[in-house]
Amino acid sequence: MCMPSSSSPRWWSMFDPRTSYGRIYLCLLALRCFSALFGYGYIHPDEWMQSGETYFWLSLANSDAQLTWEWQPNHALRSLSVLLMQYVAVEPMLKIRRLLGGPLTGHSLFLIQRINMLLWSLVLDISIVFFLPPQTTRYVHYLFGISTAATTFLVRPFSNSHEAYLLAFCLLLVANRFKSPTWYQCDRPALPHWGILVGLFAVDGFFMRFTFAIFALPLAAFVFYRHVRLAIQGHPRTALISLSIAITIAIAFFGLRIETETSFYTRLAKMNCMELATFWRTKWVVPPVNALLYNVKTDNVAQHGLHPRWLHAVVNFPMMVGAANCIVVVIQGYLFVRDKVGPSTDIQTAASQEVVEEQEQERKEVERPMDGTTACQVASTSSKPEQACIDEQVAWVDIEATIVALSLWIVVLSLAMLSMSPHQEARFLLALAFPSTIVMAYALQSRFFTHRVRLMRTLCVLHVVQHVVQLVLFSFLHQAALLPTVFSIDTSLSRLTRHADPLLERYEHHLLYRTFSVPFHMLPNKGTAMLPHVEQYDSTYSASKLVYMASIACDHTWIYAPTWVVNHLHAEAHSQQTVDLVQVALFPWHLDLDHLAQTWATTNSVPVTEAFAIQKLHVRCKPNESSQHHISAQTQQDPRKSQSHQDL
Repeated sequence: MCMPSSSSPRWWSMFDPRTSYGRIYLCLLALRCFSALFGYGYIHPDEWMQSGETYFWLSLANSDAQLTWEWQPNHALRSLSVLLMQYVAVEPMLKIRRLLGGPLTGHSLFLIQRINMLLWSLVLDISIVFFLPPQTTRYVHYLFGISTAATTFLVRPFSNSHEAYLLAFCLLLVANRFKSPTWYQCDRPALPHWGILVGLFAVDGFFMRFTFAIFALPLAAFVFYRHVRLAIQGHPRTALISLSIAITIAIAFFGLRIETETSFYTRLAKMNCMELATFWRTKWVVPPVNALLYNVKTDNVAQHGLHPRWLHAVVNFPMMVGAANCIVVVIQGYLFVRDKVGPSTDIQTAASQEVVEEQEQERKEVERPMDGTTACQVASTSSKPEQACIDEQVAWVDIEATIVALSLWIVVLSLAMLSMSPHQEARFLLALAFPSTIVMAYALQSRFFTHRVRLMRTLCVLHVVQHVVQLVLFSFLHQAALLPTVFSIDTSLSRLTRHADPLLERYEHHLLYRTFSVPFHMLPNKGTAMLPHVEQYDSTYSASKLVYMASIACDHTWIYAPTWVVNHLHAEAHSQQTVDLVQVALFPWHLDLDHLAQTWATTNSVPVTEAFAIQKLHVRCKPNESSQHHISAQTQQDPRKSQSHQDL
């Protein structure tokens, strides 16, 4: 890359607690780590069902993980090869965990996956240091570090999270590569490396989610435009070589991904005697194309929920990137358009030139190396004076004009295209968090905001407050008792003997009712045998049906259900007169937004901590009818005792 010698401070300076920058960054990093390792909030089932459930179904022996419908060969909507790339650090951490000894637990699998995503976030943080000027790097680290995207979504193994990382890497690479009009004269050996990285990230992003193509469309158009412009300027050979490298590498990676997916899904289809979702009646399986064809049908997405088409722009985008960030993006977009298409006067031109010169001077002062070395001194060491002059000029070209324009185009175009779909969830816009932060980071350094101190402070306070509230909501409250419940079940299963008669020693049933999808890969102690038994029942099962099924193996069965539905279970148990449901444990801080009204209604009869919780109910058998007659005959001389038994 063509990087100025003085533009990038040592990357580890961000971890230096002796500076205010280092201290603030470390605090934000600690907050992110705390959210990742101790935030049991369960945002959406796809958090685990599109990633960990499939990964450990393949890699973990004796796992009871389940392959979700998206991974079935007759659908083939997800990419195995990119999932392995996303989970690149999981297998080494599993080996380390085994070396430490002791059985593998559900909680350890949870931590391993979260740490893996934390490592991806650190790679992005360090990349920012290398590609952006120091002052802008600080702004991005502060604004992005406190955002809901960084503290909550990107530390979870969503497919959207990996898509967002890949888009951020592509944006940094493309903007830095083409920031100068003379980019082709700088660092010629970097051409293959640049092509390899961009090609790999672009292909992986597309195979992770087909929406990556929408997010990356402005980047692809910009790369093509710069190469065409270079050819027109009299350098067709250089333009052809550079573009050919990127395209060739992208095609090679694309072919490798198709080969991997075809092999995986073909074996899976043969094992399960299922049809294979191939590409246009060929033998090849292309998951992103299958996903696109599935999502363009309204009947398909209607099964997951239909939303108004304004939801992304009005609700989801402000929630994901922040209301303050939205305001800044709108203002910056207006100023960008005004400067491009509006009439300019001599006064405006002079003022604009003054701003540019002032920002250039500020940037040079910030980027001056601590050892006193200047770019001119570095350039003077070049063996060719004319090349040294070029290097010096290129070194001081700021990335702002390129990366801000690209970020604005990504936000506007992607938001418009994704809003055409009738199925809209906030996490679908996760990839826009980083580009919008780039816009905000540069905007807050501009004269428009620095001359409006009160506005800038208000926006910063709003940004922090909103994202802290959302952090608490999504990381620590939303469906937050389900994972501790699963860990508790796994601990209970680990205490069962593995060598005795399973009908006598492993006869244990755990039934989960009216919760999010259970990530069964976090029950490594269950094994693949029928017993012990762990099942989940959704709203299609009535409380009456659940109590009846639980009564079949009473005394060996536990029900886990949110408090708002427990009263219905007690009523059915009383009606059927076969079992008693006894609360033996409570998993608090469980916020179910889909049933908030029902949950709040229970606070009239139970404490708030119990109302917002999942209860563990032991299903205890009542004496059967013959036992009642036997006890009644023995106690017929004591009516009071008999009545007491009947009441029981």
